[in-house]
Amino acid sequence: MIKKTSILSLFLLLFLTSCSTTWSHKSGNNSNLNTDHRYCGARANSVAPTYICRNPFMCAPDEFNIAIQSLARNQGVFDQCMIKKGYSAQ
Repeated sequence: MIKKTSILSLFLLLFLTSCSTTWSHKSGNNSNLNTDHRYCGARANSVAPTYICRNPFMCAPDEFNIAIQSLARNQGVFDQCMIKKGYSAQ
């Protein structure tokens, strides 16, 4: 059985890694980066909303997997949107 602390550590690592991604447009012109970043964030939140646990300080065992999957889906939609707009992750 996986320890709860190792699962929490993995979750925090994934969350912090996703926050540190920088994007660069393939043309080298990043003048619309902020606008496109906000657009893709809003699109990801509307297409794949993140699950908020019943207890905001800790997810119960039955909802932990749901929360992780919703975060992954949201990040995937965001990444796909940025790539379609011509950006690449650095």
